[in-house]
Amino acid sequence: MQKFGDDFLESVGLSALPEAQRAGFLEYAQDQFEMRIGKKMSEGMTNDQLDEFSRIAENDEATIQAQLAQAGDYKNSQIYQSLLNNGGVDGSKEILNDFVTATWLNKNCPNYAQILETVLQDLQAEIRSQKDAILAAV
Repeated sequence: MQKFGDDFLESVGLSALPEAQRAGFLEYAQDQFEMRIGKKMSEGMTNDQLDEFSRIAENDEATIQAQLAQAGDYKNSQIYQSLLNNGGVDGSKEILNDFVTATWLNKNCPNYAQILETVLQDLQAEIRSQKDAILAAV
């Protein structure tokens, strides 16, 4: 998932945002991003899919274990190995949850990467169009 920081502020023309306002604005931008992704992803999904993804996102142990059981030899999968190569700890709750999330999205929302990119671009454009007002308000 996209993390918002100084690079994001620069990309939207807000690198001059005072330090005191940065954390709050970045949190707002992150929340907007996640909310918009959820809304866009949910288009075309069934209620069962939405419920299942909600349980995965909430790290429901039974759902995570059921997904891992369906995945078979997941430790040798490309996704799992990629997570390990990016600093994941083999067998940790975090890597298992990340693996289940990634494989679920690949199966149920194959255009997820495109959704992320589109939502990010739209959010950046929206903020850029309001940057002068944002800077004037601080």
